[in-house]
Amino acid sequence: MAGLLNVGEMGALALHLMAELALLRQEDETARLTAQELAAKLHASVHTLQKVIRRLTLAELLEGTRGPHGGVKLAEDAQRISLLRILESAEGPVRANGCLFTKRVCPENVPCRFHTLTESMEENIREYFSQTTLADL
Repeated sequence: MAGLLNVGEMGALALHLMAELALLRQEDETARLTAQELAAKLHASVHTLQKVIRRLTLAELLEGTRGPHGGVKLAEDAQRISLLRILESAEGPVRANGCLFTKRVCPENVPCRFHTLTESMEENIREYFSQTTLADL
């Protein structure tokens, strides 16, 4: 079931940077981190991280400030931000691949024997991510 759920680089970065900012918020509600600081903490490309920050800001999950004391912080409390909201803001709808194989083996015109199983798993995954918040981490 290796390829059942794909969380890409943007989704993984979004989850990690939001977790970093949630921890920071516990210490100081006004503290901000720059894209460069987050990239160093997450061992990520600043360019890619800036794209993720842009998407999360557009989704109103982050607040950004420019300038020498600028950076980003959570736009709301960690208890109100679900993992599903983060992932979907970064990558679009969270969906299971619908196949237990990494590469589909069923013919296109034949329904998969495991369709009911994978559909149920997708519902469970979406429910888990929607009910789990940053604060739960």
